[in-house]
Amino acid sequence: MDATTAIVHADQMTALQQLIDGLTDSYWELLVGLLVLVFIWKIGTLLVGKRPLAEHLPLMTALLDVILLPMWVIIISGLLRYALRALELPSLIDPVDWWTDFFVYLTAAWAMGHVVTVVAKQRRRRKNRNEHIPKLIEALLYVTVMLVAVGLFMWQQGYSFTGVWVSTGVAAGVIGLALQRTLGDLFAGVSLGIERPFRIGDWLELPEEKLVGQVVDLNWRATRLRGWDNATVVIPNGRMASASLKNYYSDHHLYAPWYFVNIPAEVSPRFACALLLDAAMRCDSVLKFPNPVVRLSDASKVPYSYMVWVHLKNYPSMFRAREELYREIHLGLQEAGIEVSPEVTEMRTRRAHTNRAEPPTVALALRSLDVAGVLNDDELNQLAARSEYRYFDVGDQILAEGGVSDAFYVIIGGLVDSAIRLPDGSPKVVETLGPGKHFGISEMLTTQQNFLEFIANTDVTLIRIDLDAVRELITKRPELGEYLAGVVKTRLDAADAARVASRRPVRRLSLRDVRDGIERRLRGNRGERRG
Repeated sequence: MDATTAIVHADQMTALQQLIDGLTDSYWELLVGLLVLVFIWKIGTLLVGKRPLAEHLPLMTALLDVILLPMWVIIISGLLRYALRALELPSLIDPVDWWTDFFVYLTAAWAMGHVVTVVAKQRRRRKNRNEHIPKLIEALLYVTVMLVAVGLFMWQQGYSFTGVWVSTGVAAGVIGLALQRTLGDLFAGVSLGIERPFRIGDWLELPEEKLVGQVVDLNWRATRLRGWDNATVVIPNGRMASASLKNYYSDHHLYAPWYFVNIPAEVSPRFACALLLDAAMRCDSVLKFPNPVVRLSDASKVPYSYMVWVHLKNYPSMFRAREELYREIHLGLQEAGIEVSPEVTEMRTRRAHTNRAEPPTVALALRSLDVAGVLNDDELNQLAARSEYRYFDVGDQILAEGGVSDAFYVIIGGLVDSAIRLPDGSPKVVETLGPGKHFGISEMLTTQQNFLEFIANTDVTLIRIDLDAVRELITKRPELGEYLAGVVKTRLDAADAARVASRRPVRRLSLRDVRDGIERRLRGNRGERRG
């Protein structure tokens, strides 16, 4: 079977050579011109223009190379045969034919390997993947296809793979022993390229090497990392494959660190968590979704330890975000009169400063509301006297959907989700309210059913102001009712999108409807009291 195939292949190559010889005898000037055109084509696709053709249409140029590169070799061979015949050196024609066949296989294999790499890169680009294919993987692909081409060439020439393997086995063993470490790095690089525990562009931490760096290259021998000092560290693939590493991923991957802050045990944990959460929410570098999380992590010793868990857009932004977070925590604790506490032991050589920090009074918290601008000090104190602190844990329902509230709430610490129920019964968060925001005023002052429910996203501290206190203020100052009607109308208009999303019947209220609803609500409460 091998002999028959070799004869057929020899006949095909002889016919091709006779065709080329005929063309060179009659049109050798044309073949030289064609050879120059192929050379100019290749140079042009790689170098000409700000964006060469090989980058603008990579797949088309790669497919053309499959035809043009072997043709280039065949044309050069034909011209060499023509020159040897002209110089009357027929003994050199057979070696030229052998090498022509060999290089035709190699160039065709290289061109097909190039097509495969171009297709792989385009698939990654369509999937919005920014990582590059490691050079080691590309090199292995080219080596594989070219080895296959050499094998096919040897098979076509009638060589036996078994004989070649046996004759070169001893030499291969000696070379393998001499290159043991190099080959180990090569195969370790292959395993890293296949398993892909990291990609080019990822940030790695190697605890054993005491090193943090970004992967810039992975070749057949080593992995290159660029550190924060912009220096390149070269680590052999063998060590890289056996090392324990921590992958922070690329610049497009969220990074979620946590930090610990010590606060004196005299400070209420709810108040401390609210202060730390408020500080984290003020940071521009900290993502608001997912929102920061603050937890009391250790209350078994003094001072108490609190964990602040935040999300950042990537690992390199950690340094700026950490500084900003600590700065805002320092400012928040300083304004509240709290000192970040060192660890305190039972043996003291001096009297330690005792922190007496408490949450702000109700009157002080009410002054942060937007409605505080239309109230005087006496009216704020009147509201404060009829108000109280309320505490809710994460997940608690503060105000149910469809109910009518008899109070409205001011958020002092924590986050509250405003949500609607979709037709399938699942909740959808419309807005997340933070410290200083208030809710429930629309539900308290109108008789319309509430389409929203309010749920504690974190541990929450609220101030509850009941309807009676508001009714007494409106009785004394009717213009305050007009102002509250405007506030309620604005809130109801803002909730229209949520109501439409809930697919429930909606009647849009005018400002007059809101004012009449408030009056009916206040009259109803007065009638109940007289009864």
